[in-house]
Amino acid sequence: MTCTAGFPTFRLLDAYAGWDPGDQPYDEPVNLIGFDDPAGLRLSALNPNEVNPSDLLGSIPPVRLARGCGSCDWYLITPAPPAARLLRRDACSSQWISVWDGLCPPDYLVNPVAIAAWRRRVAVSDAGAKMVWVWSKRGARLSARIELKDPGPLAFTPRGLLLVAAEENGKWQIHRFGPVGELRGTLPQLPPGTVERLAVSNDCTVWVVIEKNGALEIWRLAKDSKEFEGATLEELREAFDRTGLTAASVHGFCLEQLNASKIPETCCFSWYGRPLCDETIPPAPPTKLFDRGQLLTKAIDSGIPRCRWHRVRLDADIPAGTALEVSVSTSEDENPDPQGDAGPLGPWASFPSGVPHQRDWQVAPLGSTDFLVQQQPPGRYLFVRLRFIGDGAATPVVRRVRLEFPRKTSLDWLPAVYRENPDAEDFTERFLSLFDSSIADLDAAIERYPALLDPQGVPPEVLPWLGTFLDVTLDRSWTTERSRAILQAIPELYRRRGTVNGLKQAIELVFGVEPVIQEVALERIWGAISQAACPDKLKIRAKLGEVRLFGKASNRFRLGSSALSRTPLRSFGNPDRDPVSLGAYRFRVLMPPTPDQTRLWRERLRRLIESQKPAHTIGNLRVGGEGFVLGTWSAVGVDTVFGSLAPPVLGKSGGNIRLNRMSVLWPGPRGARSGIVPGETTVVGVKTVME
Repeated sequence: MTCTAGFPTFRLLDAYAGWDPGDQPYDEPVNLIGFDDPAGLRLSALNPNEVNPSDLLGSIPPVRLARGCGSCDWYLITPAPPAARLLRRDACSSQWISVWDGLCPPDYLVNPVAIAAWRRRVAVSDAGAKMVWVWSKRGARLSARIELKDPGPLAFTPRGLLLVAAEENGKWQIHRFGPVGELRGTLPQLPPGTVERLAVSNDCTVWVVIEKNGALEIWRLAKDSKEFEGATLEELREAFDRTGLTAASVHGFCLEQLNASKIPETCCFSWYGRPLCDETIPPAPPTKLFDRGQLLTKAIDSGIPRCRWHRVRLDADIPAGTALEVSVSTSEDENPDPQGDAGPLGPWASFPSGVPHQRDWQVAPLGSTDFLVQQQPPGRYLFVRLRFIGDGAATPVVRRVRLEFPRKTSLDWLPAVYRENPDAEDFTERFLSLFDSSIADLDAAIERYPALLDPQGVPPEVLPWLGTFLDVTLDRSWTTERSRAILQAIPELYRRRGTVNGLKQAIELVFGVEPVIQEVALERIWGAISQAACPDKLKIRAKLGEVRLFGKASNRFRLGSSALSRTPLRSFGNPDRDPVSLGAYRFRVLMPPTPDQTRLWRERLRRLIESQKPAHTIGNLRVGGEGFVLGTWSAVGVDTVFGSLAPPVLGKSGGNIRLNRMSVLWPGPRGARSGIVPGETTVVGVKTVME
């Protein structure tokens, strides 16, 4: 109900507030599901455990396909005739190639029906040869052969054991074999039906897809369980990583993978490994549904005696070929005597008629989702009846029903003269309700408008539309989470645009890497004030008034004062402004290496830098190293190479170290190590100079 103070003004029926189904045997819902699903009420399947084959592709591939070591490594066993072949496709190839190219292909494959892969091992069920073949080294060497009468789907466990489903005397059984083909045991009895697919998840749970009476069902056997139990599609999806398969039929299958530019693309192939267009692979037939369903609610209390119920609004989808019928009836008694009378109801004769009599229901026009409650006497309680009509493949979906009360229209704001005639009052109320409905829709849209601008709350399909308001074009390679994070940060990025922190935040959001930005002007060394002694015995004892903060001869070549080959020649600018212009308006962006640093990746990074930096500045991109920035003038891991220390020698003549002066002696009796270890063989920032 409404959360505002005072009397309630509406009642909701949905997955959150409840659908209030009748609590009597004659009021039970018929052929409907989704009472706890925010997606809404809909017609149920003829077989409650049936699963659509296309829904399995994301978790378990068809039996002729097997995923190898890695997400982009796949094996395919082709049908026979002609001669069956074992094909392989990896991330470096867009074509299916024979595993035995360059080798002597085996001639014992007769009619292979299923394949499985684990690491570098491949197993094939051959129903024609009544054998299971197991190869190692990706098919280069035959390691085991297992004799079975009718072998079918097979799968490897996470520990390398092989499970094979075989039909024996009209019943299916799953056998377990070791690495060399030795029998290790048999799993518990399977439910009735034909085994279509077999897989094992990382927690050693065995998953079986069984066909029974033309429908697919999911069963599982936990690690310590003694029998198979039914499972849902959601549980199956949580147990396995996504395969990337998007479609499969008798004509072929489609795989979605990332190309060289990290953009998802779909490739379709026949069961012989030949490229196909995705239009030639029709989708799997939908799950067969009931063609009719009904919901009868219990008495919905308004809390107002002799309440005049106003309006019924539905948030529903009605596909072509389906229909939705809504009926309401009022009563002043919460538990009236049952008066239901089936009568000549035609196809609805077998459905319960509910408490109100059939002639007491107000039936809205077929397909109506917004109508006024009319021809009903005032009553505190309201009964609602929803009837779903489908075509066996599609179903109406009702997400929410809003019941508004008491009747309140714009007539309440008009003079009393418009209520003197009851007929005129009824007509005026119904007439003004048309405009009240449109105004209410506009008010609701205005109320919801802030939610449409929330990147974290809108559906993924709305994100590109939302980006147009912020002048942001979303890249197809970005994940939904990254797109939401970028749109969420756009207002802050606009405020910080042109600053170091703004550029750093933009790069981190888009590329997921934290860069280091160096401003060249801040690295100018104009003078030094110190009393420390350098390792090369160069004393720096600077005092104020005695040290030149900027050397003119070192920034621009000047006759008579600059050294040859050590000072740049500059033909532009004012020499008197060199102390200010040296390195001004220049910066460097240092990026650590990542696995996807392609040419396109670098170009996108440069474009982002150009769009976020001030127009009068010049940026330099440097990618490399695996370290971090230490201090202001040293970039460890970007352009710095650590080398081993020189062997220590004590003594005044020829010695290079002195005791009690932070010197490092030899690291041990095993000899000099390769490189240096901060904190053990050297102290960074104390006696170490990095340039």
